[in-house]
Amino acid sequence: MNSTYFKATIREITYAWGKFISIVLIIMLGSLLYVGIRATGPDLDHSADTYFTQQHLGDLNVTSTLGLTHKDLDLIQNSQHVQTAEASHMVTVKKSQSQVVQIYSYSKTAQLNKLKVVSGHLPRNANQIVLDKKATGYQLGDTYRLPKTTGLRHQTFKVVGFVNSPLFVSSTDRGTTNVGSGEVDYFAYAPNQAFNQSAYATIAVRFDNTSNLAAGTSKYNKRVDQDRNRLEDQLANRPEQRRHEIVGPALTKFNSQLAKLQQQEKQLNAVPKSYQTTSTKASAAKLSAAITKLRAAKRELNQTPQATYLYNDRTANVGYQDYFDESKSIAAIAVIFPGFFLFIAVLITFTTISRIIEKNRREIGLMRALGYTKGFISMKYVIYSILAGVLGSVAGGVFGALTLPKFIFSMLSNNNLTQYQGVIPWAFIIEAIIAGLIATLGSAAVVLIINLREKPTELMRERAPKAGKRILLERIKPLWNRMNFNQKVSYRNLFRYKTRMMMTIVGIAGCTGLMLAGFGIRDSVNDLVPDQFNQVQHYQGVVTLSSSNKQIHDKNIDAQLPAMVQSITVSPTKGTKRNATVTMVAPKSTTHFSKYVTLTNPKSGQSEKLTGEGVIITEKLATDMAAKKGSVLSAKLGNKLFKVRVAGITKNYAGHYLYLTPKYFNQVATTHYTPTARLLKLKQESATQRHITSRNLLKQRGVLNVTYPRYASSSLGTVGLSSVVLIFIALSAALGLVVLYNLTNVNISERMRELSTIKVLGFYDNEVTAYVARENVVLTLAGIVFGWFIGLILHHFIMIKAQTGAILFPLTIHYPGYIWSAVLTACFSLIVGVITHYKLKNIDMLDSLSSSE
Repeated sequence: MNSTYFKATIREITYAWGKFISIVLIIMLGSLLYVGIRATGPDLDHSADTYFTQQHLGDLNVTSTLGLTHKDLDLIQNSQHVQTAEASHMVTVKKSQSQVVQIYSYSKTAQLNKLKVVSGHLPRNANQIVLDKKATGYQLGDTYRLPKTTGLRHQTFKVVGFVNSPLFVSSTDRGTTNVGSGEVDYFAYAPNQAFNQSAYATIAVRFDNTSNLAAGTSKYNKRVDQDRNRLEDQLANRPEQRRHEIVGPALTKFNSQLAKLQQQEKQLNAVPKSYQTTSTKASAAKLSAAITKLRAAKRELNQTPQATYLYNDRTANVGYQDYFDESKSIAAIAVIFPGFFLFIAVLITFTTISRIIEKNRREIGLMRALGYTKGFISMKYVIYSILAGVLGSVAGGVFGALTLPKFIFSMLSNNNLTQYQGVIPWAFIIEAIIAGLIATLGSAAVVLIINLREKPTELMRERAPKAGKRILLERIKPLWNRMNFNQKVSYRNLFRYKTRMMMTIVGIAGCTGLMLAGFGIRDSVNDLVPDQFNQVQHYQGVVTLSSSNKQIHDKNIDAQLPAMVQSITVSPTKGTKRNATVTMVAPKSTTHFSKYVTLTNPKSGQSEKLTGEGVIITEKLATDMAAKKGSVLSAKLGNKLFKVRVAGITKNYAGHYLYLTPKYFNQVATTHYTPTARLLKLKQESATQRHITSRNLLKQRGVLNVTYPRYASSSLGTVGLSSVVLIFIALSAALGLVVLYNLTNVNISERMRELSTIKVLGFYDNEVTAYVARENVVLTLAGIVFGWFIGLILHHFIMIKAQTGAILFPLTIHYPGYIWSAVLTACFSLIVGVITHYKLKNIDMLDSLSSSE
């Protein structure tokens, strides 16, 4: 008997493949997106961590403005928790008018920052070199020539390989410099023997307590911060010592030379004037000039500042933080969007399973009357539900885990991580299976409990049809009287079955809302850069100078504003310890500052003014620091600490900024205000013109660097979100199609007698289709409007959660998003309507009308 009942369950599936497959598809789509997107963030992080582990990327890079020595290396190696420390050389070379290259030293025995060979091999002798894979125009075996450069023994090398370096995660950006155009075009590595530098450029450090922590995680970052603080304490005396190591020997040499020259001058002056010849006088003049020159050089040497030691963790590596910011944004979206997607799938599945059981009330009542137990009767529906739930959730979860993370990883073409390393997301798959079983088995259990409470005689009788009621439209006589009979029937049916109406509207609205949210995410990502540089920052370039009184000029400069632009570290004075790297901008004059930067309060929309009462910080920085007007923040400029009061908060989308007046800077800081930067407004902004302007400016004395923030914004880290958006929209559209088909199919199946009756009464096929389609059109339109409202809320919620690092996405959805989400939903409704038409044509009227006899 059990096998017979099991066969009945299989028959239930085979007789209505459409319903069973639609349930499986809905669960599968929900599980696919839920597992696939939720697994993407961890998989991206794991792929990066594996790559950095394989290439032995250092945890910290120590640099100094006066170079590093063996003493620095020894101190670092003997510092607590330092596992490995390796020193290396580096020179920046202007290879040609349009090409700047940074050449690093390579050692066969190096354990940190190992190169990954793309083609060829690593250097084996002093005249061999490997180039960045980004370097174009070179092939293996080519002769690589460099201009004569201080620090290099050779000018000619043989290209033996092309490589990637873990120090450069970005595939396009190689950092900035004060040489040439201000941007490094590519890097190269030559053996240590090719360098003749007495000091090191950098010391890479690996700690012994970070190997068990994944890169990019908060635990890893916190551990590195602790180790860095200890290392800074260990080297606290080195800045002054390093200055003395350079200045001391040079001063001794100058003093010795000066003493000799003064002695010679004294001897010449001792000669009586009557005995002095023209030659003697000329020699005395030369000695006097040499002494004056030597004294000037000595004064300049004495003005040498103490060394500044910089401790850069991995976030300073080009592209590193951008990669993890993208990963965090995707992970933040993955918590919300797929969850809502799965909720819609669960909701529709719950409705479908409930309708199936409700349809079989007579069979349940008959079996109850024959003496079968409630548990035995339930088994058929339990098996049906488990099969649908497990098949859909497992298939969707596994397929999503195997495809979506890998696809999104392949779309992140702006980085050098080429090897995808996925992990099986068991937790997410289990969550999807539980959700699928809640949708199927849960709904079956609820409906069965309700139905099995009834007496067998009640179950075997058809439920009495709902009594007709006057609807609101009937009370609006001018509108109701102008409707024809079919229209009146359709509206009465809509409001007669309120549950069915609400479920259909919610299902359509959910899919429309998901699509609109997807289009909105795309718009927010695409608007990030334009809004930042059209609404907030209106300058195109920043020039860094060696001193505040230097003048710059170029025919492409429309206007310029002297300012102090420095990178500082900001942290709250109270509460959780959190640091943020912030760009401090202090304009020399605030009169025309609004032409360069618009300061707007994000809540009131009113303009913020720079005053001597405090600083104005950007909105995301205020959120991260839990700061508001009147809060006090700690700021660190180099080795100098000072506190600032927040006088206002301004709207900003990309980056952390802090604005203040020169007067307030001099009031709170220990150093004097020096405007060694110029904010530039250009007449022409084309790539060619920007390059010409940079080249002209860098030729001028005192110009250290030229950057264009707007055109360096590819590092904002939003490429991955674009690929995720495409997946969201495509799968939301697929879900919309399946949901509409499923709801319409259920609607028709439970109204079979009604539809057969109107066919018997003489309705033609087209009229029967219109009878149903009219209701679907109204429900679709209502669902689209309600869906726009859901999509708007969902989009805002997602984009707020996706704000990581220094990015604050604009919360905008452009009108094409509304149009496309509505058009796609309408198209799906039309497709389902066509399918429904052919199904209604094939209704067997006699069987349908006799089914309940």
